[in-house]
Amino acid sequence: MRTLLILIGFYQSANGFFMLATPVLWYTAIPGVTETGPANPHFIRDIGLAFIAAGAGLLIGAFKQDRRAILIASIFLGGHALLHLHGTTPMDALRDIVLIALPGLLPLALLTTLGRRTA
Repeated sequence: MRTLLILIGFYQSANGFFMLATPVLWYTAIPGVTETGPANPHFIRDIGLAFIAAGAGLLIGAFKQDRRAILIASIFLGGHALLHLHGTTPMDALRDIVLIALPGLLPLALLTTLGRRTA
């Protein structure tokens, strides 16, 4: 479980740093993003900071066995994942499940598992 949280934490953080460092490149490189409207570098960077914070929360949760850090990270990641599953085409849904929903919702599932092991 710890290894999976670490991997997801690095994945989310890397995405955030990509958004922060090169927002327009991120906008053009990620499938489906250009269909959401014009690029807004300031907004992309804002969201990048949220991904960095969530990734850091997962890493802290993994290394310190801190359930609160995992839960707080899951608020953004899980909410973001659920938004992406609403109203998409089947191909977009498949892509979003793999790239957004699983890494976004899995920490919450792992938190539930962690709670069972320590109880």
